[in-house]
Amino acid sequence: MRFVVFAEDWGSHPSSTQHLFTRIAKEHDVIWFNSIGMRKPSFNLKDMNRIVTKLSLMIKDKFTNEIKTHDKTNEIDTSQSPKVQNPLVLPWHDNTLCAAFNSFKINQLIDTKNEEPIIYWLSVATAINAIKLRPQDKLIYYCGDDFSSLAGVDHQMVAGFEKALIAKADRIFVISDKLMRKMPPHKTQLLEHGVDFNLFNQPKPKADELSGKNNVIGFYGSISSWLDIDLLEYCARQRAEYQFVLVGKAEVDISKLLCLDNVTHHQAIEHKKLAGFSQHWQASILPFKDNGQIQSCDPLKLKEYLATGVPIVATDFPAVRRFQDAVLISNSKEGFLNRLDIAVTINHFPKIAWKTHSSDLVKRHSWDHKAQFVLSECKNFHTNPLN
Repeated sequence: MRFVVFAEDWGSHPSSTQHLFTRIAKEHDVIWFNSIGMRKPSFNLKDMNRIVTKLSLMIKDKFTNEIKTHDKTNEIDTSQSPKVQNPLVLPWHDNTLCAAFNSFKINQLIDTKNEEPIIYWLSVATAINAIKLRPQDKLIYYCGDDFSSLAGVDHQMVAGFEKALIAKADRIFVISDKLMRKMPPHKTQLLEHGVDFNLFNQPKPKADELSGKNNVIGFYGSISSWLDIDLLEYCARQRAEYQFVLVGKAEVDISKLLCLDNVTHHQAIEHKKLAGFSQHWQASILPFKDNGQIQSCDPLKLKEYLATGVPIVATDFPAVRRFQDAVLISNSKEGFLNRLDIAVTINHFPKIAWKTHSSDLVKRHSWDHKAQFVLSECKNFHTNPLN
């Protein structure tokens, strides 16, 4: 089968689409288009840096014809990757002339003379105007976020593109029940996130960064606007005997946390090294705010945390409720702190079979199984159409 994928930048972070197509690309032809964006750029340092990065990748494409991951911070270990493309794309997707230019540049990189069907996989709604579907081609919309609540998105612009994408899609995969409810039921299926079970379940050496630390409360991932910094500060101040370790790129101000002696921040590390952290702290935490984005999410780290078997403490949102007998959930700062104490205590009683129970819940959610499910659905396009 042939796949053309529009998603985030390959290698930028270990997303669900990257986990899936790391596996699919081992047996099938995959072209991966790095993010074409879902908002117009502003004249700020962050956007200017992104433009420079994009231009450098385009130049590298032109002169080397061989794309390798440009950010190896969270590299997914793979023996065979998709063919990654960085087309010259103008970010004004709602402008007719820009849309025509983008479509022309992108379709130059797709072999449409080959009559073999193409399966287009779109997790970026703005790509719908860039592709040219032939009668034999199929379109999959992979909805992993509620774009109406997602930070850093031009909500008004994207809403129109998503509506068109939903209408044209042959299949829609969603990662949560909330997202399922906004899609046409006859062509929508739930595709929860998976986990690299062996990576997170099999014992790994303790990360050097944790050396000498006791009663560690840990989090890894993007430190963004949806993280409840006030809750973390409250817990760190109330439990000076606990060490709070945050691993990931800080996209918000965490200076009030870092001024505390029992809070440590490490920049993002390679995905394959995360188990060396999460297997060796006493509690994994998901301290998220209650907003539309979190209500629709299925955090990749949730199943990774579960696979380690270390007790998890989380704020209350739908994804963790599915594992409520293995996750300590609270909707108040006092309750969250209380559950941290419980999690730390559990570690002092090895006879409690917490690890086995926790990890057993996610054994069947491996990325290999998820990829095989996607492939089986794609093979059924012609024999068992949903729409």
